[in-house]
Amino acid sequence: MSGIDRLICHVMPRAFLMALVSEGRLVELQVARRDKPSRVESVFLGRIERVMPELDAAFVDIGTGRSGFLRAADRAGLDDWPPAGAPVLVQLRTENDGSDKGPRLSMDVAVSGRYLVYHPMGTGVSFSRRIEGESERDRLAAHVAPLLEGGIVLRTAAAGASAAVLQADATQILERWEKLRRHALDAPPPADLSARIPGERDPIAKALRDHGATLDEVIVDDRMMARALQDEMDRRQERIRVRWHSGPMPAFDIDDVSGQVGTALAGRIVLPSGVEVLFEPGETLTAVDVDSGSAGARQGRAPRRPVDVNLEAAPAIAQQLRLRNMAGAVVIDFVTMRSAYDRDKVQAALAEAVKDDPVPTQLYGFTRLGLFELTRARRGATLAAQLEALEKEDDAA
Repeated sequence: MSGIDRLICHVMPRAFLMALVSEGRLVELQVARRDKPSRVESVFLGRIERVMPELDAAFVDIGTGRSGFLRAADRAGLDDWPPAGAPVLVQLRTENDGSDKGPRLSMDVAVSGRYLVYHPMGTGVSFSRRIEGESERDRLAAHVAPLLEGGIVLRTAAAGASAAVLQADATQILERWEKLRRHALDAPPPADLSARIPGERDPIAKALRDHGATLDEVIVDDRMMARALQDEMDRRQERIRVRWHSGPMPAFDIDDVSGQVGTALAGRIVLPSGVEVLFEPGETLTAVDVDSGSAGARQGRAPRRPVDVNLEAAPAIAQQLRLRNMAGAVVIDFVTMRSAYDRDKVQAALAEAVKDDPVPTQLYGFTRLGLFELTRARRGATLAAQLEALEKEDDAA
């Protein structure tokens, strides 16, 4: 799939609904609460509350009412756990992973730009797996290695970027990191108060940072916001167009975003060939069923080969998992294939389809019963749950 080329933002009293679109196809719908801003990526000066040796983890008081969970794997720069009460600088990675352990934290602070991700506690230069070619990697590493002290990750968008563009991105990242660090030094001692260091709070700015390298247009249905955003784009000499959407047609009628959201809230989707894919979410497991039984009859032609049906279904399933923000264990009942070669082709197609998903997705392959297993990390509530919560609050207001 190509990169995100259009951002459509519908401004509501309590939230921004931001549709990320690629060539007319809705890739993700982000619900950014205006009344309850996300703290993900924010940095906190906290204190160790207690160490749990049996979990090789610690709980950290970050001053938000619920202690964060810090795993040993995220304990950057330390060989062992500090004593209780010791100050630690941590970044909030997820607000709620669905467990009772609290928000997940990391000491490996990451400051993201459009092309680079800077890890002040890290070392060396690494690359997105989408950046291929040793010569290109060598070129990029030579440009960025002198720019920042610490660890640097080159994002997919960095492929082909000039030295000047990379340097400008590194300068902006370093400015953000210096603000965070100065705030930390000026914060009250952790023994008295865990001081929060704000991260990037503007959801549109975050979307521009994450997708600006491929974004062509931003459409906003709030005039003042559109004007302010256009002024900012002009100041930064950005090529991204900003358009204020007005008139009788809702903003989400563009690219049929509303229709695609409706599909993502439905229990089943129908693919162009007539094949149906059914989604049955549960508390701990989501079941997906590919049904080709009536597709041939509806289309007035002979049934297709099972592998062809499954190759059509695989990218659609990957898209819906991301769009619906489904997490945990997922079991897919593809149309039965007898050939191991065909099963490998379907698994490869699914792997290709999920690699652009920013949420880690692990494929485990086909079981002896012919079911396909995968897991997708939990990043907040499902799309349906987020929209339902907004609707209930609006009704109650």
